[in-house]
Amino acid sequence: MTTDIDYVSDYCYDYQRAYYAWNPYYPLADRDLRFYLGDQWDNVEKTNLYQEGRNAFVFNSVKKNINMITGYQRQHRLMPVAVPAEDKDQESADEFTQLMLHVINGCDGDRVISDAFGGACKTGWNMLNVWMDYREDPVNGDIKISRMPYNAFIVDPYMTKLDMSDCRYVIQRQYMGPEQAASLLPGMEKEVWELYRLGWARDDKFVWMPYQQQPNGQPMIAYNEHYIKKWRNVKMLVDMESGESIEWKHGRKRLELFREMYPNMQVISKPQQYIEKRIILNEIFMKVEENPFGLDDYPFNPMVAVWEPECELWDIKLQSLIRCMIDPQREKNRRLSQMIDIQDSQVNSGWIADEDSVVNPRSLFQTSQGKVIWRKKDAKPGAIERLQPGQLPPSYFQMAEMMEQNVMNALGINDAAFGVPNSGSESGIMMMLRQGAAITNLQDVFDNLRFAQKNLAKNICKLIQTWSPEKVERILGKKPTEQFYSKEFVKYDIEIQEGLNTSTQKQMYFRQLVDLKQLTDAPSQGPITASMLVKAAVIQGKSELNKQILENEQQAAQAAQAQQKNMEEVQKLQSQAVTAKAINDIASSKERFTRAVANMGLQEERNSMAVENRSRSALERAKAVKELDSMDDERLIKYLKLIRMMEMGNEGDEKRAKSEDIDVAQISEQANLADVSTVLNDLNPPQVNPGQQVPQQQMGLPNG
Repeated sequence: MTTDIDYVSDYCYDYQRAYYAWNPYYPLADRDLRFYLGDQWDNVEKTNLYQEGRNAFVFNSVKKNINMITGYQRQHRLMPVAVPAEDKDQESADEFTQLMLHVINGCDGDRVISDAFGGACKTGWNMLNVWMDYREDPVNGDIKISRMPYNAFIVDPYMTKLDMSDCRYVIQRQYMGPEQAASLLPGMEKEVWELYRLGWARDDKFVWMPYQQQPNGQPMIAYNEHYIKKWRNVKMLVDMESGESIEWKHGRKRLELFREMYPNMQVISKPQQYIEKRIILNEIFMKVEENPFGLDDYPFNPMVAVWEPECELWDIKLQSLIRCMIDPQREKNRRLSQMIDIQDSQVNSGWIADEDSVVNPRSLFQTSQGKVIWRKKDAKPGAIERLQPGQLPPSYFQMAEMMEQNVMNALGINDAAFGVPNSGSESGIMMMLRQGAAITNLQDVFDNLRFAQKNLAKNICKLIQTWSPEKVERILGKKPTEQFYSKEFVKYDIEIQEGLNTSTQKQMYFRQLVDLKQLTDAPSQGPITASMLVKAAVIQGKSELNKQILENEQQAAQAAQAQQKNMEEVQKLQSQAVTAKAINDIASSKERFTRAVANMGLQEERNSMAVENRSRSALERAKAVKELDSMDDERLIKYLKLIRMMEMGNEGDEKRAKSEDIDVAQISEQANLADVSTVLNDLNPPQVNPGQQVPQQQMGLPNG
């Protein structure tokens, strides 16, 4: 069984192994930070300058360049957004996004992340910690984000991956008062105060922390956290059909009963990772925890500037962005200091005065910045000569400008990164594009930032799932979805991406919406509405503007409704007019049809008269036959020919009458059908596609 002494021994042993490798890194990181703060002369150089009566001037270009990079990050902050793998998971993903935003805003996480990024740019790396604070909420806890500087932690020196998957151990230290230490160890307040009263001298660990360098006699407690990654074999129940698995934490009897009920379940042994956290105060072991805060991985992520894990030298494998600017910054300080010394050594103005020539000799020194040379009363003329000052070579000014450019070029940036335009007429958008392109050389640094933020967001999602449904409902204003607490959901069903956060990005998004509205807008058909623009705009007084927009939209809706009603009335009147016209046309058609029928009756009457005429003619012929009996043959033949010619004439008249009657009937029928088709077309106009020809004959209409 592991004892308290064993825990402390492991802590000391791991620290010594790590510090043996990382020892060359810490003094260089401290020097980089001092250069940023303006301490750019070492102690030997300061002593020599003081003995020569010269000043140690500092023209700090390093701070300006680093502030440009960190300022760019602060203006373009990104917030984590949970994006679902499938559309059906959108609601659950939105819940995680809202809760992550609540956590980050609650602990000022944006500023903590920016501070960690700035610390990495200045010293090489920082550590982003996520932890659960149970002081205000003892049941669920509040998720907090904090930053550990480079000198407050030490890691496994053979770590090669930024996700810390191959890191065996991590040690962190904080100096705090007994009250704060006792609040972090509930139930152990008495032990903490007894340890504080015993007192403690500084040890040989974390010697680059400010308290180790300058304790000022104030007693504090060293709060150490020793994290160790371990592995163990666990039993897993695996569904051989679906592939789903779950850890089995119950006894063998229940396992046998469970397998009888579900024979497709198999038991396998699987290695499982877990984290062991040991808390040590002033070299005294306090407690040990397994999987702190419910996480089976390290609750922190490194924020790195320059990281080359394959390098065998720990003093250069991890670097800050300042490291490459140190040499040109040193030369710049030296050259400009020499120029100032040369300028100060020249006598620009002054006085040559005899002894006792003025009442107050100090008044001569107050007339200008030059010097006063005193001459004796009996001095011979010409005994004093003026020393001509040396002229400052123009090459010095060119060299000073070149040194300034060297500091910027060493970091891979230029004037465009600071927003300096090439010409006075350059637009703001072009300036932003040039500024973004100018920091392309630093994309690996920003990639490390995004990677750390992504891992941090994943840990936050895992901690959110430890909250009770009541707390989640209190934040969301509704109950979470059923799959909210599924461990597989965070692992497989959502992806952490970047979303807009700062006002600069929101303004860019607003500008894009305006351009999109101009490109796609049409009267009452544009996809971008005024409410969308106001929501995206970074302006004050949105509530009043939203009220006014709502009133305008209501008025526009009422006007559109009235216009729609008027259009419906017009369409109704037009429909009634078309119906009336159809009825009138049908009546006219019936009238023409009746007239045609009457014409046919008249024709029948004519036919009857023709028949009657033929009967009368036959009767007359019969009478004539009787008269013919008294005629001779020659006279009889003449009469027969005459009768035949009369019959042929009557037959021709009958055929012409019948033909005229048929033509009249057809014309009447066609006119009737044409009127009916016209009415039907007015009521139901045919739909003709573009390019489609209208057929020549519809509804029985004739061709031609």
